[in-house]
Amino acid sequence: MPVLLDVLVEEVGLLYAQPKPKWTDYKPTQKNMKELEQNSLTNNTFDKKALKNTVWNAYKKGIYKCIGKECEYGIVVALLEPGTSIPLEDWGYIFKWFGKPAGAAKWVVYWFGSPVKREFPETGSPMGPEHVNGGYTTRCSASGIFIYRIEEATRVLVHELMHAACLDPDPGTTSLPVLEATTETWAELLLIAFRSKGRFPKAQRLWSAQRAWIQATNRRAEKSHAVKGESDYAWRYLNGRVAVFLDLGFDLGLAAGGAGPSSRFTTPELD
Repeated sequence: MPVLLDVLVEEVGLLYAQPKPKWTDYKPTQKNMKELEQNSLTNNTFDKKALKNTVWNAYKKGIYKCIGKECEYGIVVALLEPGTSIPLEDWGYIFKWFGKPAGAAKWVVYWFGSPVKREFPETGSPMGPEHVNGGYTTRCSASGIFIYRIEEATRVLVHELMHAACLDPDPGTTSLPVLEATTETWAELLLIAFRSKGRFPKAQRLWSAQRAWIQATNRRAEKSHAVKGESDYAWRYLNGRVAVFLDLGFDLGLAAGGAGPSSRFTTPELD
């Protein structure tokens, strides 16, 4: 297993040896609800299918429930279908790893629990935000993280916390596609470490599964949707990761196999 992943797994293992962050019920404020409503109607730059709006309307009809939870490091306000819950233990440790935000008491996450999954478009069609995105935030800000799919919600949380905590590359010296590819690569490595809970054999197995998933999805993106460079939107989240992984000392290899079954970024084994 690459040395960098060893270090991350060891660090997360030490974190999981500490007491779990304690969660309590949180009553969403009027400001919280206004943020949910406003974001359900706007910022469809990424949410091309208006998934947030669909969830908001379901909540207004009483189909979805509003759940609020709070720990020392963060607040989560979620609109979820009955039977769906917030992964509090995982998210609590992730918040703890990032620490408290600069200039604010806690991270605030708004989660629109849309069941719609990421899918590749028809063969020959270009890939856009609707095929890959699932969240957004403001860089170097604790103003709010917005997640709008159930699928890969934890990975999206890590990715957006990288942005919000200002741990991503400097946009003044890095192109946006490379910035996103770098952030996504680190998010996936951190997710492997968290899912392993500090256990090296499990981390090795998860890395092997994720490496194969990257190969398969990248192969389909390139061959069926002409995703080859920075000018292709999905490159920043899929194929663009290859160079970042190589720079970090990870050999993705050239394993043979079929095309990826979906455009999600990580193997379902990381759910």
